[in-house]
Amino acid sequence: MSNSFVEDIKNKFSQGNTIVRLIMVNVAVHLTLALLYVILFLVIGNGIQSAGQGDVLTKFMRDWFWFPSDFAMIPFRIWTVFTYMFLHFDIWHILGNMLILYIFGMRLTDLIQREHILPIYIWGGLAGAFACSICFHLFPAFENMQQSSHILGASASVMAIVFATSTLNPTGLLFFPFIRKGIELRYIALFWVLLNVLVIPGGNPGGAFAHLGGAFMGWLFIIQLRKGRDLSKPVNRVIHVFSSQRKPKKQPRGKVFKLKEYSASRFSASAQRKSDFFGAFYSKSFMHKYKHMSKDECLNAILEKIKRSGFDGLSEDEKAFLDRFK
Repeated sequence: MSNSFVEDIKNKFSQGNTIVRLIMVNVAVHLTLALLYVILFLVIGNGIQSAGQGDVLTKFMRDWFWFPSDFAMIPFRIWTVFTYMFLHFDIWHILGNMLILYIFGMRLTDLIQREHILPIYIWGGLAGAFACSICFHLFPAFENMQQSSHILGASASVMAIVFATSTLNPTGLLFFPFIRKGIELRYIALFWVLLNVLVIPGGNPGGAFAHLGGAFMGWLFIIQLRKGRDLSKPVNRVIHVFSSQRKPKKQPRGKVFKLKEYSASRFSASAQRKSDFFGAFYSKSFMHKYKHMSKDECLNAILEKIKRSGFDGLSEDEKAFLDRFK
């Protein structure tokens, strides 16, 4: 049963889109640390609180994996600019972040190419970290907190996803329980900005600054993309360097979309049969949206869209795909 469970998790990770994978990684990290805490408690007992400023594990994570606001410490903990965005303080912290990430992230996957999703998450986390550190040193109100404050959580990255989605589809509606009419995404985004500005004098100013930094980056990413500047390229280059070190799996023939239109006169008979399914009957916008997806991935994405907006919400190409897939 354990092998079956592990295989099931692996399959869900490999078949899921970027948002699903990000959620799975965040949850896996949180569960691992939670189990490690239980082990430490069983071994050390009450002595687990002997660190003075909290338990042993939390102090270790804060010193080495949370992002510090102190400029002098950042060069010696530079990796924390990445690790902090996958760590959470408690179950409610991760639950809230992952819920928002799923709601807005799944919408974003319908609006943008999938190779942009992870870079938006990463850039949002980076912007949030440095926004926190810069604001702590810029405003006199936080002079006493510069050397002792740390941040953790995916909130800045999630805010980047939220604002990327809201910038791409500002009039899109989000429905809440007990509210008959949906609320436009731009108003939700504006509310979160105002809320984070208003809570700065409260107990978590670092988190508020990080949220605002992530929100700004999500908006900036889409604005630059519309101008032809793709901020995802440097992130994807780094990912490509690491992924190229692993032997790629051989893709089944005829399983991946190509971002171009095929002409029957330019291909041999075998190539024509392939192009009939993968290009000739679909518009450029459809191919651009679903490029690099397998047929199953494309089907799942379209079925998810039906759940959200109904069959009438599909484009003619998506309807044709469903009919042809059968």
